[in-house]
Amino acid sequence: MTLLKETKSFILLFAIFPVMDALNGFVLSAGINLPIGVAYRLICVVFLIFQIARKGFRKNIYTILSVILVFSGIMSIFIQTIVLQNDASALFNDVTNMIKFFLWVLIPYYMYQRADQWRAVSYEKIFLVISTFFTFRLLIPYVLGIGNQTYEAAGYKAFFFANNDTTIGFIVSATFTGWYLFKQVKQTKLWTRILLALLYLGNLLGLLLLGTKTGIVYGALLTIVLLIRFFFFQRSVGLVAKWGIGVAVIGILSFILLQGRAFILEAVSGLLQRLIYFYNLYSGDLVRFITSSRSTFLDTAFDTFSGGNLMTLLFGYGFDYRMATWGVGGLVEMDFFDVLFSLGFVGLLVTLGLLIFFFLLACKKRNIYSALFVILIVYGAFAGHVLFSALSSTLFGLVCGGLFLQKESLCEK
Repeated sequence: MTLLKETKSFILLFAIFPVMDALNGFVLSAGINLPIGVAYRLICVVFLIFQIARKGFRKNIYTILSVILVFSGIMSIFIQTIVLQNDASALFNDVTNMIKFFLWVLIPYYMYQRADQWRAVSYEKIFLVISTFFTFRLLIPYVLGIGNQTYEAAGYKAFFFANNDTTIGFIVSATFTGWYLFKQVKQTKLWTRILLALLYLGNLLGLLLLGTKTGIVYGALLTIVLLIRFFFFQRSVGLVAKWGIGVAVIGILSFILLQGRAFILEAVSGLLQRLIYFYNLYSGDLVRFITSSRSTFLDTAFDTFSGGNLMTLLFGYGFDYRMATWGVGGLVEMDFFDVLFSLGFVGLLVTLGLLIFFFLLACKKRNIYSALFVILIVYGAFAGHVLFSALSSTLFGLVCGGLFLQKESLCEK
């Protein structure tokens, strides 16, 4: 496979994953038992493993950390199968979840091997394609009046499968699209800027439609930060151009507020009703309310995990066994704790080792991928669904891969 064909294959596989995720959700919502999502992720992992092995491994700390993490993950599954006496079904489920987990490990190593090649083919445009797919796959079903609610009484997620995963997808899409819009304000034609602005508005509308409190708050804060950065810190754009863009932004926002006031109020009202419902459900317990019961999940999971033997402390309980026997502690929805309980202290240490490597790289580069890396790590630490979700793990892997490509700083010179 030539480099050009290989690059096209990668783009085809990893740029269309929002479509595949929505298709998987549509099939499941229709009651059809087809493992589309599993088959698609397996194809992605096989592609990555084959191409990585074909290119060869460099002898450095990054290779060592990546190999150790993959090896320890595979070893943990087999040790858990023996110690916990899991059946074939449990083993299959654990392998499926580990495939999702490995995506964020394999994608950046693939990009690392081909950094020079990918700098020449505009890697950043993959994120714009992904952003477009996310937006269309949510808005088109919404306009057609089909799809599913995010929650029982609020929000809308079309045929995307998981609420948090889809929110992460739109957070990444909005962040990248907004950054690209203002970064390219002088380099692109007027129509290109208009299309980018519409795409960004579509991302924000997606976050509003989803109805998650994190998504709505993030969309508002992101827009404020981008505008402040553009008007006060982007020195490459003249004052006259900034005034013109400022007037256009105010006009567009005013039009949206006037024409879409009923829709915005309805979405915000649904969110407030849901917050009040959960506040009453938790009897005014602010810790449970703020953490969405994750504090309760964590307490239960810690009690069960600490009562295990040496092997389960070191290598964890896997995924299927926890979900089947731990009750409310089966999924904490805080990634680092879920790594600990699923892969043990060994898995947690090697995961932290690789993440620290990426974090140091992010601090050194300080580009859009650095910002997205920090955002996703913080989100995963407190809300989960970044490292173990197929959709989010793919996005996170693409973000980590971008750390090897861009060199410019976010700071204006």
